[in-house]
Amino acid sequence: MVEAVTVGLAAGAVVALGWTVPFAATAIQYRRRDNGLAYLLLVAGVAVWNAMVAAQLLTREPLVQVFFLALSVVGAVLTGLGWFLFAATASGTASTLDRADVYALVAILGGLDIALAITAPIHPFYWTPGTASAAGFAAITPAAGYWLHTVFIAGLFGAGTALFADAWRAGTNVRYSRSYAVLGALTVAAVVGSNVLAPGGLDVAPLAAAVLTSVGWVQASRGRVMARVRGQLARS
Repeated sequence: MVEAVTVGLAAGAVVALGWTVPFAATAIQYRRRDNGLAYLLLVAGVAVWNAMVAAQLLTREPLVQVFFLALSVVGAVLTGLGWFLFAATASGTASTLDRADVYALVAILGGLDIALAITAPIHPFYWTPGTASAAGFAAITPAAGYWLHTVFIAGLFGAGTALFADAWRAGTNVRYSRSYAVLGALTVAAVVGSNVLAPGGLDVAPLAAAVLTSVGWVQASRGRVMARVRGQLARS
């Protein structure tokens, strides 16, 4: 059973990594429109997050696994920042944020979180490495920094989800706002559930976050399709 879960999560992470390729292309294409750069940050974070989760299974050496776990934390932070920025700058949300101090604070906290994670081998604030877990992923004994990271990431996803939920309530761009709000809430649950129930590399949250990027791709692709249809109608 444990082996099946391990294989399933690793395969899902690899698929999610490949899944981000067309999303990245779409983000680059739309980088100068609305919040295209925020979507690009979201896609990049999802790619790193999923890649580093799968990379933990490349070795049974606990210290190397924890190294990949630290990089997956970087991916998680980038994903959370991308999601928050994507929601906060979307023209479809009713409560678009226009506060430079909020963005500055979030960026500072994100940088601090990343710094603590990648320097975890030289301090005990974030976690203490353990032996390889039964599932094959990195095993750790979490410390205060790990739980603060969990609160921070859940807060980023929660804030972005709240913005889309507000847009859904207000009837602004209802179709995609509803999808973003529901999937964002599921991602918050996945972040908290994974970090609390299985501290370490056994993480389903990157897969949930990958689904968020797919909604953005569908939204952008639908726009291209509708543009082609309007062009065909205009020519005819």
